[in-house]
Amino acid sequence: MKNLPLPLALVVSLLLVGCAGTYKANIAFNPSEPIRIAVLPFAQVDSSGQLTRTDENLLIDNVALVSSQLKQTPAQFVQNLVQSELAQASLDVIPPALVAAELIHAGFGVAGSNPVEMDLSKVFAVSPQEICSKVLSCDAVLYGKVTSWDRSYYGIQAVATVGLNLKLVSARTNKVLYEIDSRDSDSRGITKGPTGFSNLVLEPLKGLDNEIITDLARNVVEKSIEPLSNRSRPEFLSSPAPFILASAHDSPSGRMKKGDKLIVVAFGSPAQTASFDVGTVAQGVPLVERAPGHYIGEFVPLPTDSFKEVTVTVSLRDQFGRVTSQKLSKMKISY
Repeated sequence: MKNLPLPLALVVSLLLVGCAGTYKANIAFNPSEPIRIAVLPFAQVDSSGQLTRTDENLLIDNVALVSSQLKQTPAQFVQNLVQSELAQASLDVIPPALVAAELIHAGFGVAGSNPVEMDLSKVFAVSPQEICSKVLSCDAVLYGKVTSWDRSYYGIQAVATVGLNLKLVSARTNKVLYEIDSRDSDSRGITKGPTGFSNLVLEPLKGLDNEIITDLARNVVEKSIEPLSNRSRPEFLSSPAPFILASAHDSPSGRMKKGDKLIVVAFGSPAQTASFDVGTVAQGVPLVERAPGHYIGEFVPLPTDSFKEVTVTVSLRDQFGRVTSQKLSKMKISY
């Protein structure tokens, strides 16, 4: 090989190494069990595993005739692919728009950004238990990292590589329920192009377009989610679990006096069985749906009741028995 021209030598070396994908997965739960999961915003990391901002060159190519624009960052693009594949699995996935809204509402947005950007360093630093108990009502959290999103050009050979790490962690035990490290490659040029010199020159240029790497990403995601797929998907997973967008009560000071009553309101998915708890003093107090998705209820303490700084918790239950709860932990009340 030492007498070969340098570009061709590089191509031959690539052919010898090959582009076989690697998919290393560990699963420690029964995928047919429909646990509720929250898919957190995906991040892109460098070779050392540190969060990194997306290079704009990854989004737009400037090769005439074959260029196209990827309107999302690689992390956003891959997350959407994962969400789509999870729709076929036996997992109760919280809608991504709700996850994003609740995270921003809970202070995980970048201060001063407009539109609001997610602070990924905060998202990845918080524990699954805190996410599922204080921000979202879930059983587990799925973290996603794009570990590789590379395109290399070797004269008459263009190679695209996509790497992905997925980790599903239990909120109750902090146990890793599922993890996979995926990495795969595809190419354009001498190994994939048609015969003819002009075509061999054109095919690597096409490999610099986004189509090759986005198609590769779809294949990587499909194989990464495959161990979680289940053909006997429960009927109730065809509809999303109940969600609560906002809830509040009318005691601004948190100190109720004798004869006061507590009004609780909630806004979320319509046509649910709604209720609220006042600590352990009163549980399952009904909330009435006055308009689609708008619930209201009241609690009148007995003269003999006495409690201090208890938390009000609002819950919505659907026809399948799935329950979503939201704690008003910053609005504790006393009587």
